Amino acid sequence: MAIRNHNEKLEQAIIRESAMFFEREGNRTALITVTNVVLTKRGNGATLFVSVFPADKEKTALDFVNRNLGELRKVLREKIRSRAIPSFKVIADHGEQTRDEINKLLKE
Repeated sequence: MAIRNHNEKLEQAIIRESAMFFEREGNRTALITVTNVVLTKRGNGATLFVSVFPADKEKTALDFVNRNLGELRKVLREKIRSRAIPSFKVIADHGEQTRDEINKLLKE
């Protein structure tokens, strides 16, 4: 039970600090939002879910995120008290776009 709570706290801290990092380091042509983080069972890896607005800037924004993962890990090491910071894999989160499409269809 304690490990689950630790992982949840670590995930929330990673989301918060990652979001602030991308806001600070981004070039403001696209809004990059960290929507979720899922740690592996051992905690040595994590999947970072990212949504991008506008959608046509997604590829450029994901390239930016992937290029800056090393720098993000350095910042997380300074900001988060944990014995190890996981390595990240980035996945585009299309949940918001899907919700918008469903809402448009429902309004018709």
